[in-house]
Amino acid sequence: MKIIHKNQLKTAAAMACVGLLTLTVQSGKAQNLLTDPGFEGQITAPNPNPTGVPGWANFNGAQFSQTYAHSGSWSLYTPDSGGGYSVPGSYQVFAATAGQTFTLSGWVYTPNALVANDNDFAILQLSFFAGSPPNNYGGTGVGPAYGVNVGDPNGGGGVALPQGVWTFASVTAIAPAGANSMGAYVLDINADPNADFYFDDLTLTASPVPEPATLSLCALGGLAGFAGLRLRRKA
Repeated sequence: MKIIHKNQLKTAAAMACVGLLTLTVQSGKAQNLLTDPGFEGQITAPNPNPTGVPGWANFNGAQFSQTYAHSGSWSLYTPDSGGGYSVPGSYQVFAATAGQTFTLSGWVYTPNALVANDNDFAILQLSFFAGSPPNNYGGTGVGPAYGVNVGDPNGGGGVALPQGVWTFASVTAIAPAGANSMGAYVLDINADPNADFYFDDLTLTASPVPEPATLSLCALGGLAGFAGLRLRRKA
């Protein structure tokens, strides 16, 4: 009969737990949470979207377009609507857990020369809420909104957006305590009637949260190793 030494039991239990956690991390690390991130499917969701229907909830004239695209044939167009801060845009909503890190990235384009040092810019934004799935996404806001400005905001800052150039931008935020859902937004802030923006090839990633079942298996693995040690000592 092969004798398993206590160090071998310790190692087996530890490796089982590490393997499970590694699998969890790797499975969620590069996953894009967005539905139709390149807008090729023109998948829409209602606005407001209290039940978290997958797709883009467009508002204030935001629409899918084939005029310009970073890749493929489609993008999301947010028209200036004459300026005056009409703020068209779109969003998707997701469950969130306090402590999770979310990153929203993508490409922005304008066919026009923006007014220098004026409030003409696109935003990639992350906002957190107390509402939770399946029937209360959104609701009361929790903590500040996190965004990156792409264009020419008054006072400068953000990411410069040259005319006719697809420009990459990214924003990262950590879900605060009390957050149960998160909204990923693309917005058009337009003080002037030339602030037309296109968005394409967006990515939303989140740091993984270990599933309760995974943690339970790790705990069971540790207990099994401990039990094995006790049996070995008694033998």
